Amino acid sequence: MIDTLQTKFGIPGAVAVLPGKNNMPRVTLAHRSGASAEIYLHGAHVTSWRNAASEELFFLSRESVWAADKPIRGGIPICFPQFSNHGPLPLHGFARINEWALTQTERLGSGEVVAALQLTDSDATMALWPHRFTIELRATLAEAALTLAVQVKNNGDKPFDFELALHTYFGVGEIQRAAVCGLKGVTFSDSLKNNAQEVEARQEIRFDQETDRVYLNTPDCVRIRDEARNRIIAIQKSGMADAVVWNPWIAKSQRMADFGDDEYLRMVCVETGNMATRVNLAPHGQWHGSTVLTAQPA
Repeated sequence: MIDTLQTKFGIPGAVAVLPGKNNMPRVTLAHRSGASAEIYLHGAHVTSWRNAASEELFFLSRESVWAADKPIRGGIPICFPQFSNHGPLPLHGFARINEWALTQTERLGSGEVVAALQLTDSDATMALWPHRFTIELRATLAEAALTLAVQVKNNGDKPFDFELALHTYFGVGEIQRAAVCGLKGVTFSDSLKNNAQEVEARQEIRFDQETDRVYLNTPDCVRIRDEARNRIIAIQKSGMADAVVWNPWIAKSQRMADFGDDEYLRMVCVETGNMATRVNLAPHGQWHGSTVLTAQPA
């Protein structure tokens, strides 16, 4: 299978389909600047994004389970069609534990490198969620940016609604020297307080305890300031209403079998999507959303 995909989709110097962990197929994207990205067909899961200096910008747990029926811990899991435990489906839905199809690769004239992956309904998904759908992730790698465009199509004759999140794990040098900026004045739902709603009063969100909040109808640009690594990551979204800020801190890290006890010190999740604002899709309708990640020196 991997050899067949490489023959069909490989682009010398830009795209390769290779065996990954436990021989799971992965697509590697290489920009001429030296920037790179890596996407597993399992979950269409982006597991790596490196800048032109080959510095890793994502967090990936050393304890992650690389198996067909398990999500990968770190990078960008795609939560669809349910976020968290907001419904009857498995936690965060089923997209992150299904095998996606690689449908397109391309090197643009500008030098950007593109890979598109799709998941469509199957007997297994219909048993969980009785709707005909296609979800596509289109990843575009540039010198200093990674763009993630998501499209959901309703292929059936009845409407459905869904939640979706790009559950992005960013690597930071030290969590105590990291801040999330741009959410002051935004209402959030705090999952650690029975989803009680409050308004964010801080100019900078800093971390000294477990944090798990859904921010509602947020500004389209949020930033992570990583003081230990002297860089800023900008998260620019479109068509996505909400954002999540999450760090498991000490006790929850110890409860998660696929997460190292001390790894909370080197990561923060800032997630984009529609986690509180569900999307309703008419028969044969389409929805589009995107997130552009950029990294630069502070």
